[in-house]
Amino acid sequence: MATELPHITAAELRIMKVLWRIGRATVRDVKDRLTAEGDEAPAYTTVMTLLNQLAVKDALSVDRARQPFVYSPAVQREQVLAQRLKQFLNTVFDGQAGELVLRLAEEAELTPDDLRRIESKIEDREREQKAGDQGSSGGGAEK
Repeated sequence: MATELPHITAAELRIMKVLWRIGRATVRDVKDRLTAEGDEAPAYTTVMTLLNQLAVKDALSVDRARQPFVYSPAVQREQVLAQRLKQFLNTVFDGQAGELVLRLAEEAELTPDDLRRIESKIEDREREQKAGDQGSSGGGAEK
């Protein structure tokens, strides 16, 4: 896998989401899954084109040893979603993560479990920052 993630368009991301869920698939499998999920039913050739574009970008692996070809993800979901979130954060919120989180807390329908998970992440982050602050203030000021 390449060290730098490829740019994945919104249409390609729909394809990647299907493949992350089902693992390996043919063009027909992906098209059928998109149609079953209630999305706009794409043409077979459109799905094939998007799969081929993703393969060229090294986002997918292609098993060409059999017909029809079988496609599988070559990039991890978490990496792509992190990349997309950073792009969104920079584009919409000018890099202000706190503003994004506040807006989510105000606007999104969060379950009590969601809130507990968010609180846990905040507590973890605060502990990491405190540990980092204590480690960096320990010896650099004396000469």
